[in-house]
Amino acid sequence: MFCPACNNQLQKISVTTKEGGRFEVDHCGYCGGTWFDPYEINRIPFHEVVTLANLTVQTRKIYAKRKVQLCPNDHCPLDPFKGDAVPKDVRLLWCKRCLGIWATQKDLWEFKKHQEETVSAYDVASKFFPALSVAFIPVLTFLFLLATTFTTIFSVQQQKEARIFAESRISHLVTQTIQPDTVSITFITQVPLISSIVYGQSSLEMTEAVISEVSTQTHAVILSNLKENTDYLFRLTLEDNNGKTYTTDLKTFSTR
Repeated sequence: MFCPACNNQLQKISVTTKEGGRFEVDHCGYCGGTWFDPYEINRIPFHEVVTLANLTVQTRKIYAKRKVQLCPNDHCPLDPFKGDAVPKDVRLLWCKRCLGIWATQKDLWEFKKHQEETVSAYDVASKFFPALSVAFIPVLTFLFLLATTFTTIFSVQQQKEARIFAESRISHLVTQTIQPDTVSITFITQVPLISSIVYGQSSLEMTEAVISEVSTQTHAVILSNLKENTDYLFRLTLEDNNGKTYTTDLKTFSTR
C-alpha cells in the first residue's frame, strides 16, 4: 500500500485501544499521514496518535503533493469526509468504496483532541462522586451508589459515543419550511443506513416517524400538521445492517 499524499510505502503500525485491544493502522513515516480501515479512526486513543507523531521511519523532506489523492486499497479518488463530529478546521479524506479514512498528522491530532475533549466531562464525574459518597453515607449505601454510578457513567459514555458516531455519519443536513405547518428534512449518510426521527415541542413529548425503511445514503422526510411559528426539537436515529442504532444530539427547526 502506498501513501495517498506522497506515494511512499505505508508501514503497518500496531496500536492499542483504551480497552486494551490491538489493531493495525497503515502509517507513512515520510509525510506522517495515517490510513484507517472503516471505524478504526474512532478506536485509536489520543496517546497512540502522539506515538505515531513521534515515529521517524525516514528523515522528513519536502515532497510534491499529489493533485488527486487515491485510496491505498482500491485506488479510487478520495473525497472530503464531512460531518458534525468533524471540526471545521480538520480535513479528513475517505474512500466511498472501502470506507477507509486518510488523515494527515496535523488533522488526526486535532480530530482526536476534539474527541477527547468531548468525553472528558464524564471522567471528572466518575472521580468526584465516589469521593462525595465516602464522606456522607454509610458503607453499604456507598457501595450501592458506587455501582449505580459506574453503571450510569458507562451507559452515558456509550450513548455519547453513539451520538458521536451518528453525527460523524451525517452530512448536508437541511431543514426547510415548505408551508407554515410543513417542514422537510433531508440529509446524507456516509454509508447506507436505515433512519427515523423523533420530534416535538418538548423533549418530553416526542412523535416518532420513519424516514428510510431500507438502507440508503439519501434520506428525506416531510413533517406536516405542525404548529405555525413554533420551535421544534428533533433527533435522528440511524440503524446499521446488524440492527445497532445510533442517535444524534437534539437539534431544532422552526415553522413560520
